Amino acid sequence: MGTITKADTLLASAGSPAYNDSTILDERRRSRINRELSIWALRIGALSVFVFSWSFVTGQGIMDPTLVSTPDAVGTSFIKQLGDGTFWVDVTATFSGAMAGLVSGAILGILAGVVFARVEVLHVAARPFLTLMNSLPRPALAPIFILWFGLGFGPKALVAFSVVFFVLMTSTMGALQSIDHDIKQLTQSLGMTRKQRFFKIELPSALPSIVGGLRLGAVYSVLGAVVSEMVGAYTGLGQRLVVVTNNFQVSETFAILLAMGLLSMVLDLSISGLQKLVTKWTR
Repeated sequence: MGTITKADTLLASAGSPAYNDSTILDERRRSRINRELSIWALRIGALSVFVFSWSFVTGQGIMDPTLVSTPDAVGTSFIKQLGDGTFWVDVTATFSGAMAGLVSGAILGILAGVVFARVEVLHVAARPFLTLMNSLPRPALAPIFILWFGLGFGPKALVAFSVVFFVLMTSTMGALQSIDHDIKQLTQSLGMTRKQRFFKIELPSALPSIVGGLRLGAVYSVLGAVVSEMVGAYTGLGQRLVVVTNNFQVSETFAILLAMGLLSMVLDLSISGLQKLVTKWTR
């Protein structure tokens, strides 16, 4: 048997296809596309099963359609409301209140979280009061805010603020306090000031968690605005929901609930894009 020389090995490797960077990128791209297709297939499949089951139980008389409506009736009611001008007035009222509560609650919540994380004595002193305020049920706060500010924009923004503030404060404090103690010791040994350590180490490390809390706060801001509107308001999806429910308009009720869910999804998707940018920047 002949021996395999180094030249034969080089010729064999030269004849084989090159596994270069472009091949790796192509494989990653195909893997990402397949993953996205699988995700959308699962979503569409789950939605189809839900709609089919709903149609089946109402069509077979297992559940009374007058109590749970039907998918086609809900879809018709939703499309009908999209063409109603007052519906968009209510959407704008709810969205503006939720956004005001989200922005103000996020800014003050993040600032409070930073202050409490850096000044532990202040946080320990304020903890009982923060726990007391956070434990107050938001539907109970809505009538007080309405009594103070009337049936307008203020109460829904304040209820949304009361929810978002504590979500962002908690997520900010948790993110800043979870930074490795060894990293803090290393920055001190390098002679970094507290300001430099905060902006170069602590804040970039905490940003993903803060933005994650912001996503949760965006959903809760819509819930807070709707709760306030259900207690009392001139306009808004919450007030619209109370009216159609009291009139036993079940399909319209589910259509409004669908609109609320879509509104929360829009906010969540917007902040999700911000979260991806922050994640790339902090890597």
